[in-house]
Amino acid sequence: MLNLPFLRHLSDNNSLIDTNKNVIALDIGTEKLKSMLFSMDSTGINIKKISRIDQQQNAMKSGIITNLDTVLENCRLSIAELTNRLPDEELPQYVVMGIAGEYIQGVSIVINYQREENFDTEVTQKEQNNIIRQIKEKIEVNGKQDLSQRTGLHNEDIEILHITKTGLEIGGMPVDSLVGYKGRDVKLNFYASFAPKTYVEALRKVAQELHLGILGIVSQPFAVARAFNGSSSKDFSAIFIDIGGGTSDIAVVDRGNIVETKMFAFGGRTFTKELTNVLSLDYRHAEQRKIKYSDKDLNKELAREVQKVMYPVAKLWMKTLKTAFYSCDDVDTFPGQIYLCGGGALLPEIKEVMLEFPWKKFLPFPVVPRIDYFTPQKLDNIIDHSGDLKYIFDITPAALARFAYDNEINKSKNITV
Repeated sequence: MLNLPFLRHLSDNNSLIDTNKNVIALDIGTEKLKSMLFSMDSTGINIKKISRIDQQQNAMKSGIITNLDTVLENCRLSIAELTNRLPDEELPQYVVMGIAGEYIQGVSIVINYQREENFDTEVTQKEQNNIIRQIKEKIEVNGKQDLSQRTGLHNEDIEILHITKTGLEIGGMPVDSLVGYKGRDVKLNFYASFAPKTYVEALRKVAQELHLGILGIVSQPFAVARAFNGSSSKDFSAIFIDIGGGTSDIAVVDRGNIVETKMFAFGGRTFTKELTNVLSLDYRHAEQRKIKYSDKDLNKELAREVQKVMYPVAKLWMKTLKTAFYSCDDVDTFPGQIYLCGGGALLPEIKEVMLEFPWKKFLPFPVVPRIDYFTPQKLDNIIDHSGDLKYIFDITPAALARFAYDNEINKSKNITV
């Protein structure tokens, strides 16, 4: 992880690993605000408590904060639930936060170069730092220009969220750091996320008002893909789709590297709004009926009524997903495995329309993809002490905790990439 100004730690040199310090993972979603209290040690992430707060309709739109006061009040309620009865010395001081939305841009960078003159000597820290600096400059320029073209924003109104090392090789051998290794051929994989500054500033304001330092602000599809057990393996390729209240987020992993992320403004709220229109329900009752339908907790008559509304909306969602896949410029062929998570994925019509879709006809899938759910059991290095980490809609906050853990592990090992 490159040292960026908004990735703040207890000090420049100290890691939170094995300190037993509590941290908050904060997923500010369109329909629900989810938070987790966790600590980190050398064996993994210890989830201690989970909070889920319903968001008001005016709080968020398509994953972006639209009413800061309402969101802040919900954050305070959520954190109060997590920290109730904690002694002062165990109160969290830091937070890791997720960000989503159509204008969050991800860039995958692969750098290949040859060490011509000094290939038979060990890579020094100075040489590695020079490599990182050049990569950072390239990513900053290319990523900001790309997002500027998409949004019409000026470069100065765009901010780097994170630049993360996803793979290093020297002489064909995967390594955590180049320092101390000899070799001619070097390959570096990085992933960078960018966002409009206004989006990032809103999250900074939330952390400031909560009196919490920021360990990271991370692109949610990136975090979700990285949290899956084994997703960084060279043998692993898959697509992750996180269907939230306001957005659907996509991450494509190819042989252990995240090569593409996409987000589009179509989530569970669209389904709820259609129920309000067709069944003449107010929004709160429509949302409750949708959730009961997903949980198979409606009688047959009501379930049939909801199903008739949900299926056409799911077909439209599938059409939008296809368009998002079309725009994945960095993907030549898609992996044959799709994992679903998020509350919206609980709607049975989502999986139904995906199973019906002719993938090989319209998109570069060599095989019809298998579709499974990303359940908490598939999370990597996460130990649930709360007894409450059971649902696919809790994957994102757990993934944010994993992002913080990876950063702190690298810091404890003095790995700066």
